[in-house]
Amino acid sequence: MNRVWPIAALSALLLGTLSAGVSAAQPEAAAGPLFREVAGEWGLDFRHHHGGSGERYMVETMVGGVALFDYDGDGDDDALFVDGGVLPGYQGEAPRTVLLRNDLIVGDDGVLEPRFVDVSAAAGIDFAGYGCGATAGDFDGDGWIDVYLTAYGANALFRNRGDGSFEEVGAGAGVADPRWSASAAFADTDLDGDLDLYVANYVEWSPETRQFCGNRETGVRGYCHPGVYQGSPDAFYRNRGDGSFEDATAEVGLAGPRESGLGVVFGDVDANGWPDLYVANDLDPNLLFLGVGEGRFEDNTLLSGTAASPNGHPEAGMGVELADLNGDLRPDLVVTNFALETNALYRNSGGGLFVDRRFADNLAEPTLHPLGFGVAALDADLDGDLDLLFANGHILDNLEELGQDGQYRQPNLLLLNQDGRFSPAPQAGLDVVRASRGLAIGDLDLDGDLDVVIVNSNDVAEAYEGLARGSGGGLSRGGSGGSWLLVDLEQPGANRYALGAEAVLRTGGSGPGAAQLRHRRSASSYLSQNGLGLHFGIPASAATSSGGDGYSVAVRWPDGGRLRLEAAPQQRRLLVRRP
Repeated sequence: MNRVWPIAALSALLLGTLSAGVSAAQPEAAAGPLFREVAGEWGLDFRHHHGGSGERYMVETMVGGVALFDYDGDGDDDALFVDGGVLPGYQGEAPRTVLLRNDLIVGDDGVLEPRFVDVSAAAGIDFAGYGCGATAGDFDGDGWIDVYLTAYGANALFRNRGDGSFEEVGAGAGVADPRWSASAAFADTDLDGDLDLYVANYVEWSPETRQFCGNRETGVRGYCHPGVYQGSPDAFYRNRGDGSFEDATAEVGLAGPRESGLGVVFGDVDANGWPDLYVANDLDPNLLFLGVGEGRFEDNTLLSGTAASPNGHPEAGMGVELADLNGDLRPDLVVTNFALETNALYRNSGGGLFVDRRFADNLAEPTLHPLGFGVAALDADLDGDLDLLFANGHILDNLEELGQDGQYRQPNLLLLNQDGRFSPAPQAGLDVVRASRGLAIGDLDLDGDLDVVIVNSNDVAEAYEGLARGSGGGLSRGGSGGSWLLVDLEQPGANRYALGAEAVLRTGGSGPGAAQLRHRRSASSYLSQNGLGLHFGIPASAATSSGGDGYSVAVRWPDGGRLRLEAAPQQRRLLVRRP
């Protein structure tokens, strides 16, 4: 299969061990905001529709996801925005899930600039249901990334034909789950080479069975919380290897309580080589299932310390992130929660055990008042450690009428990592204030730093260009003093994109950023999926001292195989193909 990679973006093709370095970039001092709003400029034109009519049906306020993935194999991330649907009484523009193709152009300054083009009709992305979120992965092993849409109602699986078009095969593949589904994620849980699928389902709600929530004295309705309804059981679909799936939820040990699932992420938290699964639940205990081999899981929730708040109460878990936040090469967990609960940070102590560090690491105070949905860990300032970005927005659009404090539209929040503790970025540049839901990150303009896309409830989407890139080849737009490396992975077999792999960058130093862990995975955040590229920020001290000669990248493939790249460069995008 031929894949066309932009020459300006792809600097080295690795087929074993890399032994060539590049000259060090001269760092710049950090200056100005870290992001710039570019939705209109780049053509990321999408308006979310919740399909409501003022009746405040519960589903309206909980949806809106985005997935970044390279559907056409040209080397840059495209964007799929999931729209809502039509509810009783709705009158307005028809909701429409949209696929936008990224067509990079060379700007007047010689820099690559994205230009997104709506290709939904030509690509066959025609979804008539009430959409919630999305995840992407090559489920049939043909080398092209497919996309799974979750919905209130039957979910959809769009198979990528490889010619720029998709066909919907959800029912035939056995994954058209008819319940209210939220986040979903692909992973090769049994390491047989193909991708399985986990779907988090929310609650058993319908317009016909809805309850009155709000102020009965005044008759003012509000959106109900999940405790009003019965939680809906999640589902695990095992890939048969022939383009279809079977429901193996109970067989693999994932059948549990009927909880209100929202966020999902796969990753190896206990370093035993098998994928683990974490689920964020709304007003129910979160769940941590450890992979124990042969595709089976054991419930480690109570022992892990990741189920609830420090006082033992379940919180309103929305989005989830899995990332190494303190450089110990163990992935930590972050969960976004309701207003006045604070977001959670569970620090990985090894062996499937975690410690709640939200207060000690200063995550609690800046996230106390916002209501968090999407979350992403990214090195926004290229200093070698992972910062945290949160998409915020209340669920109640009539707080004042209901006599409640707070704001429906809320600022999104970037917290910078400073030696393992977090503080709000003084000049983030995330200036737009809306009711945000899904959030995804990826290097959309291939300039070495990460860009951000955010879905807003019943509103236009936001997109932010990252400006933190250090100097290099005259392509700098901002400046942080750091450098970067972006790693893509491919391997033979059905799991071509190596979901479940890990990569560790070592810079040869001992300070921040000396050892960095990244995971190759499908979904995270809230109803969303980041681009698959593994992005590393390189601190200024390492960028100037080694010139790339001291760098190494160690890849652990999903089946445990290992590959080490010595003298890896900086300011480069690398495609690592497994021999």
